[in-house]
Amino acid sequence: MGFQFKHIIVFLVAVAPAAVWLYMFLKKHALSKWVVLFTFLGGMAAAKVILIYQGYWDETVNLVFFKVSLVDFRSNIESMIVNAMVATFAVFLGVGVMEEFVKFWIMKFINIHFFKSINDVITCAIIAGLGFAFYENIIYFLNQWGNLSAGGFFAFAVFRVTIVTMVHVLCSGILGYYYGMAFFASPMLKIQWMKQNRHPILEFLRRTVHLKRSIIYHDEMMVIGLVLSMVMHAIYDFVLSVGLKVFGIPLHIPIMLLYFFGGFWFLSRLLQERDHNLKLGLVGTDVMPKSDFVKLLNEVQELKEKMRTEQTDQPQPNA
Repeated sequence: MGFQFKHIIVFLVAVAPAAVWLYMFLKKHALSKWVVLFTFLGGMAAAKVILIYQGYWDETVNLVFFKVSLVDFRSNIESMIVNAMVATFAVFLGVGVMEEFVKFWIMKFINIHFFKSINDVITCAIIAGLGFAFYENIIYFLNQWGNLSAGGFFAFAVFRVTIVTMVHVLCSGILGYYYGMAFFASPMLKIQWMKQNRHPILEFLRRTVHLKRSIIYHDEMMVIGLVLSMVMHAIYDFVLSVGLKVFGIPLHIPIMLLYFFGGFWFLSRLLQERDHNLKLGLVGTDVMPKSDFVKLLNEVQELKEKMRTEQTDQPQPNA
């Protein structure tokens, strides 16, 4: 009876805030319920994969015909780097690399055929992050059940379902944004060109390596997204683990507040951008062939130039 009661309580403590987070982000950009469900389950699967891997760090896996020892990058990094602080950050960077990459890969695998806009990609990445945090929270809650007082468990649960969940959601959302920019590289470049947003470095690389602008732009966005999400994840874990203080104030307190409030504001702003709602996934289909899209952009650009010329030719009132 106690076993069942524990699991019911843990599930409710984890699922209620997850449902609230889902509602808050999905009300800004609705998706098919099946896309939401499978993406959330995919995020949970990503967490399961990471936890299984971490669980075998100190064990040998018997594969019947042979045995293998999984790579424990913690010990390897700590043995290679003398400085303890640098080694600790490198370990957390490794954790960030694993978690963000697995979350991203599973989200991409599930949803790649459903992306119609950049907001679709961002929202799916956020949902995958919520699924990851949900499963991870359940495991942590079960592990801490009985080890903490009622008040201590409540405080731990609040911390996990707010701050830690937002860290996963923020890092996933950032990677989702840059992957969306990469996924729709060709139409996004045309839109930016129409807005007269130039990319001199992109042009230099195009002339140097003789690749299409969209290919270079795709790779650039992917690198930026992966590096940012992984480093931000590592910074959070590192600050919470080392106990640094600034003017007597623990550094993790402002960092937690920044990630929580700043993260929610940043993701909300991304989902409100008009360009991110454009149905770019229709470009290249029967609904909007790519040639028609290019023609439309050219017509808009010609119209803007015509309006600018007419405004210039108008006689100016005497001062």
